[in-house]
Formats: sequence, structure tokens, C-alpha cells
Amino acid sequence: MAAPKRTPDLNTVYTINDDGSRNMLQVADVKGRWTTRKYIMYGLLILVYVLAPWIKIGGHPMILIDIPKRAAYLMGATFTNQDFHLFFFVLIGMGVLLFIVTSLFGRVWCGFACPQTVFMEGVFRPIERIIEGRRLARIKRNKAGGFDKTWRKLLKHAIFIFLCWNFAIAFMCYFIPTREMLHLVPFFSGDTTALVWSLFWTGLLYFDYSWFREQTCLIICPYGRLQSTLVDYDTLIIGYDKNRGEPRHKGIEAGGDCIDCHRCVDVCPTGIDIRNGLQLECIGCTNCIDACDDIMDKIGKPQGLVRFDSSRGFETGKSRPLLRPRFLIYAVVILALGALFVTRATKRESFQVVVMRSQGLPYSIENGVIRNLYTMHLQNKSDVEQIYFIRPADGALAGHEGVEYIIPQDRIVLEGFGDRQLTFFTMMPKSSYSLAEDFHFTFTDSTSGVTQDIKVRFRGP
Repeated sequence: MAAPKRTPDLNTVYTINDDGSRNMLQVADVKGRWTTRKYIMYGLLILVYVLAPWIKIGGHPMILIDIPKRAAYLMGATFTNQDFHLFFFVLIGMGVLLFIVTSLFGRVWCGFACPQTVFMEGVFRPIERIIEGRRLARIKRNKAGGFDKTWRKLLKHAIFIFLCWNFAIAFMCYFIPTREMLHLVPFFSGDTTALVWSLFWTGLLYFDYSWFREQTCLIICPYGRLQSTLVDYDTLIIGYDKNRGEPRHKGIEAGGDCIDCHRCVDVCPTGIDIRNGLQLECIGCTNCIDACDDIMDKIGKPQGLVRFDSSRGFETGKSRPLLRPRFLIYAVVILALGALFVTRATKRESFQVVVMRSQGLPYSIENGVIRNLYTMHLQNKSDVEQIYFIRPADGALAGHEGVEYIIPQDRIVLEGFGDRQLTFFTMMPKSSYSLAEDFHFTFTDSTSGVTQDIKVRFRGP
């Protein structure tokens, strides 16, 4: 007797066979209102991804992380490595925003905006369908083998490699200015580092989108494992209305509205049966909604057997408002983080001076004179050349006679994002010294007139 056909269940991963081998999914095509919305979203996101490094704001790319210069450009603002602490607010803010979205709409991020889904479902899977045909044709051709299968596979993978290379180059444009990249591609003459990274990202993308696919969501991504702590009884999720669909029946004259056609399973990119309830593998792609609605139209039943609704809605038919206490708490947190980020970002200085620990003794005495050595690091945090003036602050060490300052260069020229280590001396007759005392050096940006008073301490015996 033939073994029963395997179907998705809650106890095993459908994409992995009992012997540990891979069960490659052949996802069916689907059309509908949600699919149309997704493809519009995919197109916009891919367009932003490709064009962002080319768009100029304030004379610089909209997004560029310049690692050699230890600087970054973001929406017209310039940041240096000294501003890295601001990344904390961005990272935490994005995490909290993801919590808000998940608590309201479940895994809508995974289905509509995650790069893995955007490129897999918006680019590579449609190309596969064009070249290899619809689901049943692909399954039949893969079993039959022969030249017809071979040339289609070769053509598909050649296109995949070409696209992965282009997407890898587009990603590298976030780290290498586009004008430089244009001179480097396609052979990266003289830049081995860029060549290696382009091959690495091309290989990684090709491996992911040609073979690994949904395993990235099931095995690598931790977000699915977090959703059980983020969703609640009133979160909008994609689900199956058991009250209306059960009992399942192959005909339309008896039983519930579900005719057990398995169309929702055939279109699922992670190989689950949505009728088994909310599962870790569900990425909220809405394929099952459009597939089921299409079947309901054909058999003359109302749409919505599979739909967006809350667990409360599926059980009782009534849902609570979206704006719940959890949402308000998350909203307050993200607003506070946003306010802190804006405050810190707008109060950044155009240059930074850091007092460094000098080597050797904190002071020396020669011919009755105490001498202190100070080492400071001056960094230009703007992208244009700046001139800085250095002098002792007004009233520095006032009340002490015979104080002298040795500033080898009181006028410093620094290129954009440049930095320099500076050495100063302060000397005081031992007869004038009583206790250690703080004083300041004043650094002035000649362009903006911004000044910084840097505190140091004069020490003696």
C-alpha cells in the first residue's frame, strides 16, 4: 500500500523530512487584493534600497557609512565615531517600534517589509515561476527530469546569480560612495577588499534565495520565537475561522465552509496549514487569505474564512479596539527615545576634544619650576576643513605668579573628519604652588565661533 501523503502538522517542520533531508517547497502562485498590496510595497522598498545611496541630501548620500573615515551620513546629517552612542537610541527605538507593530498586527513586518520576504517573494520566486511554470508543472517536470528541466534550471540560476551580484553591489554602495563604486565594477581593479566582499555577499544571497529560502525564517531569525510574548488575545493575526469552517467537507452541500482543498497550504511559503492555528512558521504573508477568498468566490461562499482578526474575534466574533494599554506603554517609550535622540543629535558639537593620559610622571620639577604635560585629541566632526585656535582660558590659574604656557601650535588646520594629537605644557614656579588646581584650555572653531573649555588639572608636590 502507498504511504499516506504527508501534510503539515504542529509536531514537525514540514520542510524537513523524517530522515533529515530537505523537503523543497513548490509554492503556488496566488492573486488577490493582499497580494497586490504586497507587490506595491515590495516595489517601493526595493526602489528605496537601490536608490538611497544615489540620492543626495546636503551634498552627501542620503545614507552612507564611511568606515575608513569613521563617519556616517544620514538624511543630511553627519556623524562620526564619537557619535556612535546615538546608535543605541536608534536600535532600541526600532526594537520598540517592532514591538508596537507586532502587538497590533502580528508579524506584518515579516510578510510585508522584511528583506528576506521582499526579495524572495517579490523578485526570485516570480522569476522562478516565469521560467519553470506554475506549481504543478514544476513538480511534474522535476520528477520527469531531462533536458527541459535542465535548461530551465540553468537559466534560472544564472539569472539568480546575476541579480544577487547586483543586489550585493547595491548593498556595498551604503559603505562605498556610488561614484567610486562605478569605477570599481565589474572587476574591482586595485581594490581586493571590495572584490572579496562583493563575492561574499553575492554567494550569501545566492545560497539564501536559491536553496535555503524559508529556513532563514524558521531556523536563523529569532523574531518568530519572540512573537508568543508580543502578541495577545486582541492582536490582529492571520487565522482560520473554525466556527465557520468546521466540519470540513469535500463538497459544498454539507459540513462547514472549508472544502479541504488545501489551496491555503499550497500557497504558503513556509509550508504550514493555517487551519492548525497560529504557528511560529507563519510570516503573515497573507497568501492564504487571497487563496481562500478566491475559493470562496468560486463556490459561492462569503470571503473571510481565513482573514485578519484577533483570537477574541475568531472565538467570539467581537474584537476589542487596537489602542490598548500595551500599545500606549510602547508608544510612550518610543516617543521618549525619539526625544532623547533628537536632543542628543541636535546638541552635538562640530568638534571634540578629549584629554588623554600623558605618559610618564604627572609633573616634573626643574630649576625650581613645576612643569605639567597635557596631551589632547582634537577631532573635526564636520566634513569640511576647519581652523581651530587654542589658548588658555580667561582667568586660568589666576592668582599664581610666573605661570607660563607653551602651546606649540595655537592654530590648527584639520581636514573634514580629521583628527590630531596635541601636546601642551604649563609651568609654574614652585614658590607659587600650593595645591592642585583645575583650569581650562579654550578651543575655538574659527568658522562657527563655537568654543569649548577643556578642563585639566595642574599638579605639583
